[in-house]
Formats: sequence, structure tokens, C-alpha cells
Amino acid sequence: MAQSASPVSAVAKRYAGSLFDLALESKSVAAVEKDLGRLEALIKGSADLSRLMSSPVFSSDDQFKAVTAIASKAKIGGLVGNFLQVIAKNRRLGAVPSMIDAFRQFAADHRGEATAEDGVGSEAETLS
Repeated sequence: MAQSASPVSAVAKRYAGSLFDLALESKSVAAVEKDLGRLEALIKGSADLSRLMSSPVFSSDDQFKAVTAIASKAKIGGLVGNFLQVIAKNRRLGAVPSMIDAFRQFAADHRGEATAEDGVGSEAETLS
């Protein structure tokens, strides 16, 4: 598999891998995927939330408080709620969309699902 040179990609994979391991251990992969899907919809649906998560203007404490309140209101708790708090404290909220993608890939790989991508420089897999 080709490795990306992007540090965001490496960070996203590392965090998503940790979340996936915890979800697998607690037998909650499907629940975590569902919560991540709801979180993704919130981010895509709110320019303000997207800006809060990606802007260096906001302190980690401000981001922590905001994502904690948003997750609580959206009933996103458990592993994903804790995960959001950790990445807010670590100033990694901007990488959440990539983390969600990476988590989905870990889950798909675990289920034995194969993906195919078209395009220059992308990995392609043939299903037979």
C-alpha cells in the first residue's frame, strides 16, 4: 500500500487506528461508525463548526468546551465523545474529517470489504 507523505494523513491514521482498536475491544465498531457519521454530518452542515475545528484562532480549551457541548447536544458520547475531547486538547480537530475516513477504512478492512479507486496515483483493487 502506498504511504502518504502528508503529516495530516499520518496523524489521522494514528488517531483513527487508536479509536478503532478501542471500538473493536469494546465490540462497538458499528456504534462508533454511526456516531462518526453523525459528527461528519454536523461538520458538513455547519460552517461555524467547521471553522471552529480548523481555525488556530480558537484555544484548545475553547475547542474542548465547544465540541463537548456539541457532542452532548447531538447525543454523541462514549468512545467518540471521549475521542473528540482528546483530539481537542491535542489541537487535532482540523484532522477530524480525515480521521473519520481512516476509521471507516479500518472498519471496512476488518470486515474484509475491498475498495476500488480510480484516478492517477491512487490504489486500485480488482474484485474477482
